Formats: sequence, C-alpha cells, structure tokens
Amino acid sequence: MNIFITGEKGFIARNLKYYAPSGIKVVSGIHLDNDEAAFISQYSTNKGEPCIHRNDEDSWQAFFEVNEIDVIVHNAALVGTDVVALNSKESTLTNVQGTYNICRAAKKAGIPICYIGTTVIYDTQQFQKRYIIEDNERGPTTLYGCQKLCSEDIVKSQSYDWMIVRPLFAYGGEGDMNSLIAKTIYAALNRKEQIDMFLDPDKVKDYMHVSDFCSGVWTCITEELWGDDWNIASENPHPTSMIVKIIEDVIGRDLSNVIQWHPQTDYLGNHRLLSHKLKNKTNWKPNISLRTGIQLAYDSIMNSKDYNPLTHLEEAEDRDIDLTEFFPEV
Repeated sequence: MNIFITGEKGFIARNLKYYAPSGIKVVSGIHLDNDEAAFISQYSTNKGEPCIHRNDEDSWQAFFEVNEIDVIVHNAALVGTDVVALNSKESTLTNVQGTYNICRAAKKAGIPICYIGTTVIYDTQQFQKRYIIEDNERGPTTLYGCQKLCSEDIVKSQSYDWMIVRPLFAYGGEGDMNSLIAKTIYAALNRKEQIDMFLDPDKVKDYMHVSDFCSGVWTCITEELWGDDWNIASENPHPTSMIVKIIEDVIGRDLSNVIQWHPQTDYLGNHRLLSHKLKNKTNWKPNISLRTGIQLAYDSIMNSKDYNPLTHLEEAEDRDIDLTEFFPEV
C-alpha cells in the first residue's frame, strides 16, 4: 500500500513514517522525477514550515499516478495555538485552503484521505467535567481550533472517502517541538533560571507517546475504518505536577525552585479523552507508559544537540506578545 503523507517534515508525519508497519510504503513528494509532470507547489512561511497552498489539480494528478498512491494522510499544517497566533494569514492559507486543495485533488483521483485532526475543536469546558468522546459538542476557543474544525468539515464534504484521527497531547519521538514535556526537559537541561508553566499543577493532562498515536493511525488505515472519526489517547491522565515530578526523576534534577506556576482559566484545565470507540472496533491499545515515554523523550533530546523546542517562545518574547492568552502548554 502506497501512502502519501503531506507535511512530511512535521512532527506527526516524521513519526508516522518511522513507525509505519510492514507492507506500507510511505511516499514523499515535493518534486516529481518527470519535469513535464510538474511538481506539487509548496512554499515556506517565515518560520520555515512547508505548506501546500496552490490549487493545481493537474500537478496533483500527475503525482498520484506516477507514485500509484492508495491513501493520503493529510498532516500538513501550521500547528499549535502559539504558532497560529503568530502566523494568522499563513496558517489560514495552509490549514484551510491547503486542506481544500488536497481534498479536491484526491476526490478527482478517487483516493481516500486520513486527516490528522486535533481535540481543540471540542468545547473545552466539557473537558472539566468528563472524558471527551468523538460525538461531544464542538466549540473551539482559538483560531487554531476554528481552522481545524473548518478543515474537518472540508474533509467530510469534499473527499472521495475520509477518516479523521485526533491525538491528545502526543509527545516524544523525532521533531517534538510543542509538548509541555519536551519544553520542560529542554529548559531544564539548559539550566533555565525560571520555567514558566501557564496552567494549574493540579489539572490533569492525558499525554500519549507519539508511537502509540502512530500505531492507532495505521490501525485505522489498514483496517479501512473510513467514513468516521476516531479519537486516539492513552486514557491515563496525570496531574501536571506529577508529570513534572516524573521529568525530574528522569533528568535527575529538582525543578521545584525553578518552575513558576501561572494557573489559567478553566478551559486550560483538565484534558481527558476516550479511545473506547477504536479499542472496541479493533485490537489497538496504547503500550507506552508515561514514565517510559518521558525517558524516551529525554533520550531523543539528548541525541539531538541542535534541537530547540523553545524557538517560538523566544520569538514571541522578542515581539512582546503575551503568550498566556493562547499558549497554555508553555
């Protein structure tokens, strides 16, 4: 089975490729070998993030035919409330228009799309009361959430066939630049004098190692669970303070005098997601415990000397932007 993953340089895409099961061939596709077949037009924003932006169905068709694409995993996006807030124009072009372009081209070619969604489309007040399931009420509170919800509607209405998969707080693996876990580890390793946490230490977060999310995605695709949406989570939430304690144990450093807590409004509180629907339909289940996952994340960071997940934070500070409004996971 030939799978084309858009946004191949992104965190999720890179790990989907790494954890692809046997029988799956991941096709990367910026340029085609045949010049006459043209190429898939992409451009880079001022942050260096690649994104699909041109509605050129002929180029897409040529690419699909040359590579005999069976399924598209649409992952290309500017992600995270902070990045989108800093790049509102570019993110809308990529996250919404780009999704429309790829869906229309795939529909013409008769190729189904697996869309990588996000839980920020849900009414976040519901997280405080219960675990979220696929059918819970939508109600995004950020520009990023609105873009992703709009894209989900595009996928459902403009695709040949579709599925939507939503991770909750995936972390670890290659290219993790947004998770609280990665940022905290990196800041601690670099001996930051103060690590600001813009959330309540007692609120629970359901973190999942990216390898478990990838196995969930591949399960959905290989078992052809089309025409539905699937939440994928560890279902093992922990208070943020406990997550930090595990990080302390792994890196061997006490952070109690370094971390400064900044509790925020309720919508930045508990985040819990159920994957019962996928578990009941398949044999999938998460396998990586939080402690093991944090150890893997730490090892990944230690093995990548040039890796800096705080880039967007530093840039925002330079531009005097208040991240507390839209960046709960600092």
